[in-house]
Amino acid sequence: MEVFTLLEVIAVLWLTDKTVLITGCDTGFGNLLARRLDQLGLRVFAGCLTEAGVAELRQSCSERLQPIRMDVTSSDSVKTAFRVVEKAVGSKGLWGLVNNAGIVGSGVGAMEWSTVADYQAVIDVNLLGMIDVTRTFLPLLKRSRGRVVNVASVAGRLALNYITPYSVSKFGVEAFSDSLRRSMRCFGVKVHIIEPSFFRTNINNMEVIIRLLDNIWQRQSPETKKEYGQEFLQATKDVIIAGDGRKLDPVAVVDAMEHALCATRPRSRYVVGWDAWLVFVPISWLPTELGDLVLRVLSPKITPTCCRKGGE
Repeated sequence: MEVFTLLEVIAVLWLTDKTVLITGCDTGFGNLLARRLDQLGLRVFAGCLTEAGVAELRQSCSERLQPIRMDVTSSDSVKTAFRVVEKAVGSKGLWGLVNNAGIVGSGVGAMEWSTVADYQAVIDVNLLGMIDVTRTFLPLLKRSRGRVVNVASVAGRLALNYITPYSVSKFGVEAFSDSLRRSMRCFGVKVHIIEPSFFRTNINNMEVIIRLLDNIWQRQSPETKKEYGQEFLQATKDVIIAGDGRKLDPVAVVDAMEHALCATRPRSRYVVGWDAWLVFVPISWLPTELGDLVLRVLSPKITPTCCRKGGE
């Protein structure tokens, strides 16, 4: 759980007058945050990709929470959501925007297995969707001198070569968020970055990722399969299975999101997860060669067949 100082736990006054829009509320962090803010008495617009997500939140939350269909990869969908929210908030504006929608996509496994289409699919949601939503809703945030909360990742600090498209998208989220924070300061709009490590949510469901890995392996050429070998594929699966038991409770991430939205003294950046603080962040601070060496020492030894036979 995130530890906050005494000054940091003081909440903003009149929270029940505030309105927040959250993307990616079908499951995971977004769903939990929508419920949390609803319980706190805030007015919440919960963007869901599916009708099932809309129905589930509508049935289980109060009338203050309004779930809406929202596909962040569709500008038309984003504009439709904007019109709904603008009509509801009027001159008060929007207090908070939480850009939470995200996917790992099908770009898992060895770096060179991912196609340009794999990169595009992940970037469309994790980065370009975030940019489109933010630019669209900025006028409402300026009215209230509100807050933007962007969900990045430790994979946006330290590139992880087994989920390269995801890392690329999250590095982009970091750059966009830093630029946005500096640009919006004069407007009174605050920007906060959430950097979770690995938490137990649908986005990194072990069984789903292993199925993706099998599908990606099947589409590789015979030459690539020979280079890497079945042992590489199985070793990668073993690492995924072993890591599943170390995933953390997502409540800690929701605590950080709530603090960014509700505290009088929110932080610009929230690093969430013990492994983030002990492993990912320190390695990201090291000189490149030393950081690479530490990663090689700490990472499971998974080597393609051709490299084991021919040496480094």
